[in-house]
Amino acid sequence: MTLNKQRFSGSNFDFNLSKSPIIYAILNLTPDSFFDGGVNAGIDNVFQRIEQEMGYGAAIFELGGKSSKPHFDDISADEEWGRVEPYLKAIQKRFPNIILGLDSNTNEVIERGLKSGIQIINDIDGFNSDAKLQLVQQYHPSVVTMFNGRNFDEQPDTLLKTMTDFFEKAIGNLQSAGLSKSEIIVDPGVGFSNHNTLEFDIIKMKAIKELTKLNTPVMTAISRKSFAKRLFGFELEDRLIPTLLFEAYMISLGGGILRVHDVKETRELIETFNIFKDELM
Repeated sequence: MTLNKQRFSGSNFDFNLSKSPIIYAILNLTPDSFFDGGVNAGIDNVFQRIEQEMGYGAAIFELGGKSSKPHFDDISADEEWGRVEPYLKAIQKRFPNIILGLDSNTNEVIERGLKSGIQIINDIDGFNSDAKLQLVQQYHPSVVTMFNGRNFDEQPDTLLKTMTDFFEKAIGNLQSAGLSKSEIIVDPGVGFSNHNTLEFDIIKMKAIKELTKLNTPVMTAISRKSFAKRLFGFELEDRLIPTLLFEAYMISLGGGILRVHDVKETRELIETFNIFKDELM
């Protein structure tokens, strides 16, 4: 076992992922997100959460103004940005050194976020348009490019190749737009299949090892997702333990960036993993 030896870098940050995985905290500002919809209502509540999760070791906070759960209801760019903008400005004022990501696949929202100082863009569609690539070239953010199985005819026997072909093309396009590999995270997209089957999710989790060969940072983004329900019948409130166990497995394969809801517990997982990582390598 080896940790991904890549760095993840960008505007005012540089993380050595071979030293330790990092925590990428989810901060949904939507009323309908699958796990924490409506939880972060109110600036003071968000401030308190950020302060607490910084103390637990969160390195990055990602704002999201639109749910991307299966069969989500799309909204306008204005409504999506209207959910994000007041929090973004307040957070930047209160925490001037914070590293912020934006979870959006909407061109107008991505551009507004970049103009407002967002450092990382997470696109569930993997920057699959010229318009998005032009924004990357113009503003030079770091990015998370995800494999969205809803955009593909996924087949179990060919899924790994479909994913790697997609990522090779996406990375090439992003490099042509001016990014280095240390500025590009790949995310296999667990939970983003048309049929939302356990089989596809397991393939994507196991794919971490192969994806490290792309020589980019690899994201583990499985927090509280429905694979735990399909495996064990667990509802949302009971999915923490399987999430942590599968995250530990994915870290061991090279997933160096953990996108999570449960920051405190993830910190404890990483500290435990780091005690034994030299024995595992």
